[in-house]
Amino acid sequence: MNIDGVEVQGVTSDSRKVKTGYVFVAIKGAESDGNNYIGEAIQRGAVIIYTEHRITALGVMIKICSNARKTLADLCNAFYDHPSEKIRVIGITGTNGKTTTSHIIYHALKESGVSVGLIGTLDIKINNQTHFTELTTPSAEDIYYYLNKMVQQKVQVVVMEVSSHGLKSERVHGIKFDIAIHTNIERDHLNYHKNMGDYIRSKKKLFDCLSPGKVALLNLDDNHSLELLTGNNGLIVVTYGLNVRATVTASSIDTELNTTFHFCLQRGMTTLAGLEVEPFEYPFSINLLGKHNIYNSLAAITCCLLLDLSCEEIAKNIKSFTGVTRRLEVIYKKGYTVIDDFSHNPASYGAVFESMQNLEYKNLHVINAIRGSRGADINQENADVLKIWYELLGMKTLMITSSKDKTGKLDEVQVEEIGAFFKVLSEGSVNFEYVDHLSDAIETIIPRIEEGDLLLLLGAQGMDKGKEIFLKDIGEEYMKLGNEYKSNDCIQIN
Repeated sequence: MNIDGVEVQGVTSDSRKVKTGYVFVAIKGAESDGNNYIGEAIQRGAVIIYTEHRITALGVMIKICSNARKTLADLCNAFYDHPSEKIRVIGITGTNGKTTTSHIIYHALKESGVSVGLIGTLDIKINNQTHFTELTTPSAEDIYYYLNKMVQQKVQVVVMEVSSHGLKSERVHGIKFDIAIHTNIERDHLNYHKNMGDYIRSKKKLFDCLSPGKVALLNLDDNHSLELLTGNNGLIVVTYGLNVRATVTASSIDTELNTTFHFCLQRGMTTLAGLEVEPFEYPFSINLLGKHNIYNSLAAITCCLLLDLSCEEIAKNIKSFTGVTRRLEVIYKKGYTVIDDFSHNPASYGAVFESMQNLEYKNLHVINAIRGSRGADINQENADVLKIWYELLGMKTLMITSSKDKTGKLDEVQVEEIGAFFKVLSEGSVNFEYVDHLSDAIETIIPRIEEGDLLLLLGAQGMDKGKEIFLKDIGEEYMKLGNEYKSNDCIQIN
């Protein structure tokens, strides 16, 4: 790439990554300001600096920009020769369901022989290769790097989780999406967005990226779904849900142990390749618990239909989908059952507990990790849900932990967050215990569990190590009994 006669060898906003011939974009973040590292970038070989500030630097081209984040995305897009224009791009946004929906689509496409990529919370996949990431939506330079890598490896479709953070911070700016999927919008991330209006506007940016003739796939049962289309005419709108007015709905639903339903296309639609699909009804079976996974499946199946897979092929492929880690994942089932879930907001807690109503168990034990560094409000709301279901499900044990031994600085639980949690539970006369360390909480609860009981490990980042700790502890218990722990004792039905 050549900029004003200067040959560019790379683009980055991280001064540590700068090499000779690089462009450095100075971005002001929440904790550090890239403008403070311009000198370091120049020393490392930067030949052009983009900044929102008016500065001078001898021997280096300075370009003033109005939005450094958009500029970074535009530069990366140009450097990699606009990769999203050479590949089908599916974007999925929503408070809950992004990860499961994206993985269902990825699995169904891969099993059908489609060369497919995935950019998401857990990792980045290119066919059978896995690259790990720490963000739901990686930085713009990482996204464009991997999109280009996918183009080089002849990937046909990439499925991307698109968070509200990623949208607001312009990480996906410039990407040409073919299908944008909305799962739901619930209260979350308000420590970052400050109010629901800003949160919804951030989600809407994904649909604003769609060009006329591209597809908006919306959950019609969500109250905010149609707000995402405001001012964007010319889109092909397909809706799904249990609402009779939806384009796609489900009937004959059974969510007892796994989930079965009939997928119903109530009105014809046109695929991305221009093929007409007439209304039909077809039975599906998925190895996922819970009503919320009906929605995730409807979105995924519809997306695959729009990508020209046959319904028979999708049904066969989805039946072999074994689920996603920490999404209602059954990690142990020998005498008693242990389920691990990334519960992080009121809706996700509600979905877990609603799913538990369909399971048979003797006693229910819950270890819940408080959500750290996300504010008192979200923790108060999470505690409210716990309080309601504590009585409805008759929990025998409710143990709260701040996971001090397993969280980093970004997820450290604050005093006011603990206070908010305790206040709600105490006012509800909930009998609960508090343990500082996650490992101590799990070690304490294991001896209390009886045959036929159910243990839930709930929480966001604070429970990420829960599965590992539990399996290690239970393995050591087996060794004490002279029995070798076997991994096939763990059955994952999600």
